Amino acid sequence: MATGGRNELSRARDDDDARATREIELATLARDDDDDGDGGGDAPARDRREADAGRAWLGTTAACAFAVATCYADRSNISTAIVAMKDGFGWDKFEEGLVLSAFFYGYGATQIVGGRWADRAGGKTTLGWGVAAWSAATALTPAAARAGIAPLIAMRVILGMGEGLAFPACHALIAREVPREKRSTAVAAVTAASYAGAAFAFAVTPGLVSEFGWPSAFYSFGAIALLWAPFWFALPDHREPRGVDDEIEDAETRRFIAESSATATKPPASFAIWTELIRRKEVRAICVAQFTQSWGMYGLLSWLPTYFNEAQGVDLADLPAFTFAPYILQGVLGFGVGIIADDLIHNKNVRVKTVRRAAQCAGTLGPALCLLVAASPLAEGNATLAAVAVDLGLALSALTLAGVSVSHLDIAPRHAGMVFATGNTAATLAGALAVPVSGAILDASDSWSLVFAVIAFVYVSGAIYWYVNLGDRELTLDADARDALYP
Repeated sequence: MATGGRNELSRARDDDDARATREIELATLARDDDDDGDGGGDAPARDRREADAGRAWLGTTAACAFAVATCYADRSNISTAIVAMKDGFGWDKFEEGLVLSAFFYGYGATQIVGGRWADRAGGKTTLGWGVAAWSAATALTPAAARAGIAPLIAMRVILGMGEGLAFPACHALIAREVPREKRSTAVAAVTAASYAGAAFAFAVTPGLVSEFGWPSAFYSFGAIALLWAPFWFALPDHREPRGVDDEIEDAETRRFIAESSATATKPPASFAIWTELIRRKEVRAICVAQFTQSWGMYGLLSWLPTYFNEAQGVDLADLPAFTFAPYILQGVLGFGVGIIADDLIHNKNVRVKTVRRAAQCAGTLGPALCLLVAASPLAEGNATLAAVAVDLGLALSALTLAGVSVSHLDIAPRHAGMVFATGNTAATLAGALAVPVSGAILDASDSWSLVFAVIAFVYVSGAIYWYVNLGDRELTLDADARDALYP
């Protein structure tokens, strides 16, 4: 009986493989016919489709960038507003840390689910729902804060759940709609927008708080989505014409799912794919790199206004001069490094691994060195030197946009949303830990130097792990069939 079952399973797999092979052959023939130029009247239509695709990816990238800027503005304004809020509510540093970190628990909860949703249903709907959720949560934050710290934490969790859909949706859209040679540029543009959003929040929030009170920051930022929504939902749905590569990837995915579902436990297909992906050292390298760089990013982003206000004696109204510049520098450098990375890889024939390795290591070791300067006695009581060190460190961290931020598109383009969501979950865990841990360090030691030293150590650890384990070739799940066809 068991032998018969195994034979049936073997025959079923053979049938699946035969169907997949036939699909690949048909796709290859279709591609060859198309390449022969015998399409007659279809050639102009194909040219028009390619031209439309070239324009469409720019519109999609711009809309995603604006959404991500809004996302980061809505999450960042509390870092400045809390300077005024803590006095009114009587919070200590640990309670401040709880409020600031609550966002990350919601953010992490929707990462992998959002990535799979975006991969299956498309990023447009996923991102639309995310923007609606986080904008509503932002506008309701003052009411939640007045109700108590528990309702405020709950509202921050809801905010995080909405924002957790943003990057998986954007990266799924980029993987499907952006030409391969433009993906580093698109990822850099969208991620650079996050810095622009944070910069906007740090520039505008102090003035709003000083003139109209801290609730105004949340009301006004929550309304920004009204500017974005009409353009987003008017954006035409577009997908690149499917070619042999897509058909091969689908065939391999179906084959893998069939084999996975034949086990005794029969896990869901999405879980089976995720389990296979997370076993790969290249995916784990993304997770570790995301965790370590985000420990520094979120640790600085959340506590920077408090640091300059308390440690350097900067007034609330003067905070933009010290907290605005880092994110502008990040945005400029981040967008530029994406263009340079694409040029090096596709025009200068520099190996993908070399570009990703150099960008990520420079984007983590550079900030580590700068933070050690900020933690040194030289920066004590010297707000200008501290600002220069922190600004330069945060600017250099934008180099990672040509490193880990695009690596998932190199190794698993068919499952970009899922891989990115997995890495971003690790990044979210870092934020959930870094913010309250920094608060606890401050409560226990009152030492900002110790906080910065811990961040620097985490940066260095992540750079070493990335250097050793990163990948630049598509993983087996995506590339087995292609390798068989083109040995």
